[in-house]
Amino acid sequence: MKKLFKSTILFLILLLLFTINTFSQTQEINVLIPFGPSIIPFAPLMSSNDQADIKFNFVIWRNIDELAIKVKDGNFDVLISPFVTLVNLQNKGIIKARHLATFNWASFYLVTNKNKRDFTGEAIYIAQKGSTQDIIFSIYLQERNLKDKVSIYYSTPQEITTLFIAKKINYALLPEPYVSMCLSEGGTIILDIQKVYRDFNKAYLPITSIGVNEKLKKDLVMRIDRIFRDNFKKLYDNPEPFVEKASSIMKIDKNIINLSLKRLSFRYQGNSAKKDLMTFLNFILEKSPQVIDNKLPNEEFFKI
Repeated sequence: MKKLFKSTILFLILLLLFTINTFSQTQEINVLIPFGPSIIPFAPLMSSNDQADIKFNFVIWRNIDELAIKVKDGNFDVLISPFVTLVNLQNKGIIKARHLATFNWASFYLVTNKNKRDFTGEAIYIAQKGSTQDIIFSIYLQERNLKDKVSIYYSTPQEITTLFIAKKINYALLPEPYVSMCLSEGGTIILDIQKVYRDFNKAYLPITSIGVNEKLKKDLVMRIDRIFRDNFKKLYDNPEPFVEKASSIMKIDKNIINLSLKRLSFRYQGNSAKKDLMTFLNFILEKSPQVIDNKLPNEEFFKI
């Protein structure tokens, strides 16, 4: 009897030690995030990891080519990118991911430093070829027979903003917070890309989304989702810490980031966004199908 008792106690101790060790292990999650407004809502998580059981390793990417290289071998757990890019990478078979949430619904504006709102015959500089703003603006020009009446040039938002402020270029299509930088130096908004899209579809423009690697287990995905949702709630309640940390990461003045929040629209939506997402995808499939490899994602893409 004593031998059996000792064996039982030993078994319970070993089980307890195993359980403690299992639940105390920190799960590392690799997150790819674009340099730009997406950093603002994630800045506190990027600056310090105070989650009990998950450590987020954020890796910044700056253009689509760089992103394609980073995701090629499936070396990511969470991918933050333009929604259209997420779908395109998925449709091409470059990644195997599922849509977790879409959180940015406004960011793009055409600004000028001239006393002229009509840009016919002008040179327009667009941040990032193939970006959501580039796609919607291209459709806008096509629908209004303006495609051959403007000259389009591409560069990084940083370079375009620098040239705009120096008055070396007069028209720039940019995301926030670069729009606010231009406005603070005398620029004026003459076209709201979100409104352009709403005029086409009576729907909100899905800009930035979160995809999760399909290899992640559902319980882990749900934990990540809860952390992200809580993070966005904190942003709504008190944006100052987010602005402070984003300013440090992006090397952009806090006042500019605060101004940009007036035109950005951060709303964290999971399955509730699907109607707007499908409206957008069907619109792109009709007007510019090559952008999403001429097809819609399968239903599994939206199942978490």
